[in-house]
Amino acid sequence: MLYFFNFYFGAIVGSFIYVCILRLPKGEDIVFKKSYCERCNKKIEWLFNIPLFSFLWLKGKSNCCHEKIKLDYLFVELITGLFFFINFILFDNYHTIIIFDLLYVILLLIIIIDYKNRIIFDVFSYSLIFTGLVVNYFFSSINPFNISILDALITMIISSGLFGLLKFLYKKIKKVDGLGGGDIILIAGLSAWTGFKFFLYLLILSSISGIIYYYLLNKNRDENFEIPFGSSLGLSFIILLYSSLLF
Repeated sequence: MLYFFNFYFGAIVGSFIYVCILRLPKGEDIVFKKSYCERCNKKIEWLFNIPLFSFLWLKGKSNCCHEKIKLDYLFVELITGLFFFINFILFDNYHTIIIFDLLYVILLLIIIIDYKNRIIFDVFSYSLIFTGLVVNYFFSSINPFNISILDALITMIISSGLFGLLKFLYKKIKKVDGLGGGDIILIAGLSAWTGFKFFLYLLILSSISGIIYYYLLNKNRDENFEIPFGSSLGLSFIILLYSSLLF
């Protein structure tokens, strides 16, 4: 029952994450505004808004206009539930589980919003900086990258400085922005967790995933195509994190 509870609680959180994904880029309220259909904008009754079950019960079609519900909704609920489930298996105390559940919520919001809208909200990146520094200072044994607070601080300065320099030089040479300001804050937040050694791995992995994004999404081969690099960084960070936990 505890395994199921953690999985389904994750699915409920995933439902809220998808609300944030839809509404934050449009500047809509994520707390008090009632759920509504993406197709016809009609209010969704609670009975048709139960995570996972409602999608299956309605056979993937909305109850109001009978249009297909995007699979994105089900995917986000499932993947969040899976992360919560895995965290419950991997960690042996609730403090650690809560910290990593929160970490994955932030990362999923960054990955999916940047992928869909090319936006990185600074509040999420600053949350990574804050949680990373707090964990490394007070609960360093929790961080699977096993780094000191000094390593975290120095790597934050190096990583954000490197990205800032790349942004400046690209703008100077190409006359267009090669990196967004959000990427600079995000890399500082991620490196607050990784330290310098794993920051280098993060750069390699995110560069590879960025290239994959380019060829998969840029079908017209536009040289000025905007790669969702924040999404690449977040995805690469999760791969590194699980690799350090499992291996």
